[in-house]
Amino acid sequence: MKSLSLLFTNLARIIPGLALFTGINSASLRTELVAAVTVFAILAPSAMAYGDLAGVTPVAGLYVALGAMVMYALFGTSKQLILGPEATSAILTAAAVAPLAGGDPARYAALAALTAILIGVLAILGGVVRLGFITDFLSKPILVGYIAGTTLIVIASQSGKLFGITLENRDFFPQLFELVSRLDETNLLTFALGIVSILALFGIRRINRALPGPLVVVAIAIAASAAFDLAGRGVSVVGAVPAGLPAITLPSVGVADIQALLPAALALTILIYADEILTARVFAARHNQKIDPNQEFIAIGMANIGAGLVQGFPAATSSSRTVVADQMGGASQLVGLAAAALTIVFLLFFTPLLAPLPTVVLAAIIIVASFGLLDVQAFLFLRSVRRVEFRLALVTLLGVLTIGILQGILFAVTLSLINVLYRISRPHDALLDDVDVGGGVVYRGVSDKATALTEAGLVVYRFDAPRVFANASYFAQRLQELVVRAGEGLKCVILDAEAISDFDSTAAEALENMDSDLDQRGVEFWIARANEPLRELLQVTGLTKRLGKENIYPSVRAAVVAYRERFGAALDG
Repeated sequence: MKSLSLLFTNLARIIPGLALFTGINSASLRTELVAAVTVFAILAPSAMAYGDLAGVTPVAGLYVALGAMVMYALFGTSKQLILGPEATSAILTAAAVAPLAGGDPARYAALAALTAILIGVLAILGGVVRLGFITDFLSKPILVGYIAGTTLIVIASQSGKLFGITLENRDFFPQLFELVSRLDETNLLTFALGIVSILALFGIRRINRALPGPLVVVAIAIAASAAFDLAGRGVSVVGAVPAGLPAITLPSVGVADIQALLPAALALTILIYADEILTARVFAARHNQKIDPNQEFIAIGMANIGAGLVQGFPAATSSSRTVVADQMGGASQLVGLAAAALTIVFLLFFTPLLAPLPTVVLAAIIIVASFGLLDVQAFLFLRSVRRVEFRLALVTLLGVLTIGILQGILFAVTLSLINVLYRISRPHDALLDDVDVGGGVVYRGVSDKATALTEAGLVVYRFDAPRVFANASYFAQRLQELVVRAGEGLKCVILDAEAISDFDSTAAEALENMDSDLDQRGVEFWIARANEPLRELLQVTGLTKRLGKENIYPSVRAAVVAYRERFGAALDG
């Protein structure tokens, strides 16, 4: 027994998902299986819809779900997450693969599978070398704009199917212009079926969110299509779907294909991981669980390799299916494995039933799911908190819609970094003045436009950022302005360094030059509230010796008292 326990422990280190199955009993097993059936009921139609959205056969969406759910269950650290095909990963895959496929469906499918495998390799490398921090470059404004932009692109991509028109353009605005110019070609029966499907999906969701609306609509649509021969009336249908399980194989591609898809795969890796880790943290906090961010990177990698090897396309976190599993009481990855088992059964025995399914119903499922991703409140929140972040979200949205998803995100990240650098180079600063609070004196920032002095002959200046090359000249400029405005009577400048946690060689040189300039004016330069790391840096750079150890004070108050004693200034209480 002890040896079995040791074996399980060792296996859990390699396959951490095994530990997620501990503590399951007969009662919880029943709950897990019910949750799995519910998840599959939502998964089956939506997976096929996302397969169609990705530009491959609808059944490929089920292949993705199968490979991703099994691999994540084994390698993930979240008990709730369900991975599989998703709208954003599908549309991004289509954007990356379509230009390279040359209209060849077999090559398109191979490139889509290659993209998933590349994401898998990159994600595993990211987990091994602990690159989880890279998602920090995707700020909230970028994510808000990106999600809104991709959602609108997804909806636009389905508009042609809704009207029964095959659109030539893939870009957002040209697609809309083409649709408007060709409205006279609308297949009225297809359009009516699409609108009814959309209304039914919204209606079922409104009546009872626990009902698998997509499955209900798909079942009714298949029955109606077969009964009334909708295919013979000009309605596009899924057609013959290959039965059986997908072969596990590497896609037939060349080195040039890998090189061409690598940038898109890298961007997708970052975006998929950012979405996954945010969702995982939400559910971990809700259930008082712990997740391993680096292991999650590896789990995403294994899930995508699994999806690619079964001839699928990139997999991502499904927030909707994860929420359903959680609401149904699913508390382990047994839900994902059981849903994968149901997918296998479906692929083996039930795919022929899909042949008469109208493709407009799949488009309706995607459109309804996409509306749930549009978050106007997120834009309003950014506008109320910080206008520059609101504008950044809008720029990301417009960039995604006009120059492409990946290019738009890259442009937004660049703008975001420029904004960060600008804020570092122009941080908040203040002239300090003493304020009596409850019998004690504290020093607070005041408008330096009102006065140039803290008190007679003294300037106390606070700089609220690390001193680095980007803000060295700004620091010197701001302090110089205060010194010049203070005039001939200035005797001492005290720098409140509490917020200065670091400085580089450029900033050290600027500080030395400032001290020299003040010395020539007969003005002393002191430092207050320097933390321990800053004190060490002052020592290493020789600034402690230059300024004088006695001129580095533990508090602003202590420095001001020393100033008054040294220069005979009258105390102000």
